[in-house]
Amino acid sequence: MNGLSGKLTNILDSFDNRLFKLEESVLPIHKATQNLTKLANNIDSTMKSTEEIIECLNMPSIEEPIIEIGPNENDLIPYLRAMGHLKDGIDTIEKGYLHSCDKTVQMMKQLLNTGMVHLEKLFRKCLVATSQPIDVPTILTLTREWMDTDEMQQLALLSENIVSSEREVGYSVDFTKPYIDIRSNFLQKSLHPCLIAVQASDKHQGISYERGTSEFLKYTDCYAKLLEIEYLFAEKIILSDPGAAMNGSIVEATVEYTSAGRQLVLNARKLNYTETTFVFDIIHRYDSEYAAYFDHLSRVIALSDVFEMMDGFKLTVLQHFYEFMEDVKGRKETHQNAHLSSDGTVHETTSNALNFLKRLYAWRDTVEPLLILLGDGNWNYPPSSQVVMDASRYPMGETALGAALLQKFFVDALDQIVIALQTKAKGYKKLTLATLFLLNNYNHILKQIRSPPLNALFDDGSEMKFGTLVKKQLDAYQESWKPCIENLMDVSYVKGGGLKTSMGSGERQLVKERFKSFNTEFEEISKAQQMYAIPDMELRNQVIRGVKNVLVPMYGRFLDKYQGTDFTKNPSKYIRYDKEKIDRTISHLFEPTA
Repeated sequence: MNGLSGKLTNILDSFDNRLFKLEESVLPIHKATQNLTKLANNIDSTMKSTEEIIECLNMPSIEEPIIEIGPNENDLIPYLRAMGHLKDGIDTIEKGYLHSCDKTVQMMKQLLNTGMVHLEKLFRKCLVATSQPIDVPTILTLTREWMDTDEMQQLALLSENIVSSEREVGYSVDFTKPYIDIRSNFLQKSLHPCLIAVQASDKHQGISYERGTSEFLKYTDCYAKLLEIEYLFAEKIILSDPGAAMNGSIVEATVEYTSAGRQLVLNARKLNYTETTFVFDIIHRYDSEYAAYFDHLSRVIALSDVFEMMDGFKLTVLQHFYEFMEDVKGRKETHQNAHLSSDGTVHETTSNALNFLKRLYAWRDTVEPLLILLGDGNWNYPPSSQVVMDASRYPMGETALGAALLQKFFVDALDQIVIALQTKAKGYKKLTLATLFLLNNYNHILKQIRSPPLNALFDDGSEMKFGTLVKKQLDAYQESWKPCIENLMDVSYVKGGGLKTSMGSGERQLVKERFKSFNTEFEEISKAQQMYAIPDMELRNQVIRGVKNVLVPMYGRFLDKYQGTDFTKNPSKYIRYDKEKIDRTISHLFEPTA
């Protein structure tokens, strides 16, 4: 058994020795094979590099025709691919430090420069093509989808390739100046029709102005729309500094726009406040649609001129609030009796003031923030330009504070009107006419604050106040008939329970005087009051009914008592009216044409 184990051990040792010898003989061959493989790989790599270098050396002659002829406007890809080949070729040669190829590198760089020149020319051409002036309807229908047109995509592709090639080629292109020149011309010419329309239009002024008809509103819409598009355009095309490019491109258009706005501000300040409703429309459109966006844009571009122009519009409105209060106080009138009508009708200050208050209420979402900006009661003082600069105190739309200030402004205005009317009434020499003047004005105010839209703002206290003022003047007017009524007081004497039919001479003379005085007073009063006016038919009927209810019955009783007596031998001399004629005559009061 031991002998067998020994034999096996000897056999294994023999195998081990043989394997060791085999390894010693194969290892040199393996190493040689590895070296041969490396050499083969190096040869392949060298051959490939040589082919690449040869390809690069041949590249100028291959790409030169494409570069020299310039890009195809309808298909930029082949031209950009040729430019890419040249850039790759330069990169390959320069990485190999092959100084013997410097001439070829120089040729390729010259071709790239030529290509850059062609691309720059095409960029300008495409920029001009996409910057042709557009009309107003087109401007107003522009959307962001306009940025996705084929022309815009091509322009963006050109811009991207030119910018990315600057470092590699060493060819610097300053897009800012040509961009500003071309886009500035586009913006200015596209908006110029709006400028002409504003300058030629008279829709922006007058009491009959209709909301939304000012040409400056359309100008603002177009300016804002092009500003939005220009911002997107500059961001997409001018990759290095779009803000600087846009600041330059909008200058001329902004100057013309703000100049037109400032001229409107000057016009508005020369007009009466009743004729400048268009200013509310401009402020409302700007605040509701563009203020927030312009504020956002102002972080990138300069819009201070636009903000100053809008401050001018707002300051004009605040100045008009003050002028309105001065008007209702009558401080602008050189003569207190100026514009007093001869018939005691509603004064133009009253009607104008109420119409202005209605317009303010119609524009309350614009008026209320301005009143907040102005401050409680400050409408009684000239506003300073500093007021409109405090934007933090200028909330948009309607608020509880704004509504409260609007109501206070309206109440304050009516209080001032009452004081002014009482002062104006003193200008009438006839007390009755002064009474009717106040009655007409107070009644007109009362009816207006009871009716839409002012009834939404005035409370029961205001209505009660003017109802009391109307009642007071009605009572005062009744006093104007006192001279007539006093002549109808009973002068007869009763004897034995019946009316005396026979009078003494003194009694007859007294009755004659009463009839005579009544006739004189009635004729003078009725004749004068036929020339007075109560334009409100409801009030006129109320006044006439009040006179009839007192005078006609009293005259009827007086007439019935004395027309059958012997106070005169000539009754027709003293009895000129029967009850029906008195009634008819009173019915024709306040009818100048009667």
